[in-house]
Amino acid sequence: MKTKNLIRCACIFMSWMLFFSCGGDDKEGLVKDIDPSDANALSQVLVMPDGVDRTSGNLPTPTTTPETPDVEAETPEITSSNGNTFVLVFSYSNVDGNLAGIYVQVAGANSHFDVPVAAGSGSSGQISLPIGIPTNVLEGTFALNFSIYDGDNHVSDVTTAQVDVLKLGSGSLQISLSWNNTSDQDLYVDDPIGTSIHYSYPTSESGGALDRDDTDGYGPENIFWSENAPDGTYTVSVNDYDHTSEPTTFIVTINAPGKSRTFTGTTQGGSTAEVVTITKSGSTYLF
Repeated sequence: MKTKNLIRCACIFMSWMLFFSCGGDDKEGLVKDIDPSDANALSQVLVMPDGVDRTSGNLPTPTTTPETPDVEAETPEITSSNGNTFVLVFSYSNVDGNLAGIYVQVAGANSHFDVPVAAGSGSSGQISLPIGIPTNVLEGTFALNFSIYDGDNHVSDVTTAQVDVLKLGSGSLQISLSWNNTSDQDLYVDDPIGTSIHYSYPTSESGGALDRDDTDGYGPENIFWSENAPDGTYTVSVNDYDHTSEPTTFIVTINAPGKSRTFTGTTQGGSTAEVVTITKSGSTYLF
């Protein structure tokens, strides 16, 4: 029996949908494998939210005034994988209530990201920042340094989160799930031959397989066809196994040769969210 973990949200949650648009653009195919220990190469391929700027150099120096905001990682160690979008979750407090953005840097890289935050953040709360890892990233570990700043350019101290990258199945079609709390969410894919692939039925005669079921939070879960995913219709769903009392926000990442798409949604109280239907015909994928 799967472990059940209920989650209670104690602070204001700012959905990552403020940062990440549902059903993003198709991406070009990736060829060269990237070791996560190569900070500059990894920084160049991480999939950041829309509207993010890249700036040369390290993170800005923290300020020391009483108005300087505080930040704390809710997920100081994150498990993710190739082809997955992980969630960097952190809480903040900001005296003036005018949080303006997040600085993020792969430790050791020669540049950093500036992620804007929508107005109306409040004086304290929680933010979830989605960051995508392409399918060509190898297994390994890297660190993310990040800080926040307010509208008056007060910059917090730097906080670090470690990201452990697993090498999970990819290829002809890969569907990956992550979410924003320690509950148990489950990925389901109904394939063209009528099989529902999920934690209790992890393989299909179509060639699809679930190679990771996460029971205690954040993901990833992963269903893939390494080659020759059959033509037809695939229906992707997410189920709240834990029957959580608070909403869980999830992100599903879909990768196929030359394509990468993301979709977000919520579950609560044991609900099942139908995320997307994929129609495959040869090398064409319609969402």
